[in-house]
Amino acid sequence: MAKAVDEIESNPTLKARVIGALKAGGTEAFKELIDHPLVNILLASIEGWQEAE
Repeated sequence: MAKAVDEIESNPTLKARVIGALKAGGTEAFKELIDHPLVNILLASIEGWQEAE
């Protein structure tokens, strides 16, 4: 999961798309889509990005 966070952080276009998708679909939909136990770590990182913008 850390690798996914690093990959998203290093790609501004992908980062913007992920944030946009979460805003449109919500975090619960994202959790269901990913269905991985570490998804909460990824979501915490993404929420931090949203606050930074």
